[in-house]
Amino acid sequence: MERPYVDRIESVRQSVPEWVHTGLRLVLIALVAKPALSKVVTYGSSVSFFEAIGISAPAAMVIVSGLIEVGAVVLLFIGIGERLAAVSLIPVMLVAILYVGPDWKNLSVLFGAMGLLVLVTDFDAVWHPIDRRLG
Repeated sequence: MERPYVDRIESVRQSVPEWVHTGLRLVLIALVAKPALSKVVTYGSSVSFFEAIGISAPAAMVIVSGLIEVGAVVLLFIGIGERLAAVSLIPVMLVAILYVGPDWKNLSVLFGAMGLLVLVTDFDAVWHPIDRRLG
């Protein structure tokens, strides 16, 4: 059975240098870490903001989105569970785009997470360069 789309994705994965994957992870960490921590540190103002833009159950949604973002940052920083981090960031960014509007940060995180889904080759892809250097 022919799988042209899967074969194309596999060829993209093999042709992209490892530093692109690492750079994409670091960019996503840099873009998501501040808003994630601000939801935790300034909970009251985050609830007020969510209420002002019309999100239902703002107190619960601040907790949910904050946990998802903090968890994604931790997973991306450690380098394990990158697909889970990317998949969890996509709906958060879609909601942010729908309620707040598209801006460069939301779109960058959205497309970066989708790119990371395409580029991730293994569960622990970040550790492969270390394993190769150690023998």
